[in-house]
Amino acid sequence: MSITTPKGLDLRVIIEISLRQFAWWLVIVLLVTVAGYPGVVCVTPMAWLIALRVGNICVARSRSQLASRRLTEAALAGGLFGFLQGVLFGIISPFMGPIQDDEWTRAIALILIMIVVGTFAGAGLSFITAYLNEQRRKRTQ
Repeated sequence: MSITTPKGLDLRVIIEISLRQFAWWLVIVLLVTVAGYPGVVCVTPMAWLIALRVGNICVARSRSQLASRRLTEAALAGGLFGFLQGVLFGIISPFMGPIQDDEWTRAIALILIMIVVGTFAGAGLSFITAYLNEQRRKRTQ
């Protein structure tokens, strides 16, 4: 089943791929957090590299006919993936230790920065990988 927007984007690919790739990160973070090491969520910038895989899978599985749509889908899926990672960072951060009253403003600012930067980093990395795949596809045709 394919769900498309009026612009012809394949929403199924955008949502499914980003959620499936995020699920692995969620499981790892939760397992390590339950084991007593909630600081694992601090490697979120390294986990943004999973967005490279999001871009690869989006281009391969998209039903969109136009390359520009596949690239947009990859960027949106990567952005959603990065956003979810930022939200997870915000949820797990308080478990790393008590936050003093005078540190709450900085903690919230850091969480918001991680959400925004994660969204753009995920979108950018996913787009770059999708673009490189599209270029390779054009050369082989």
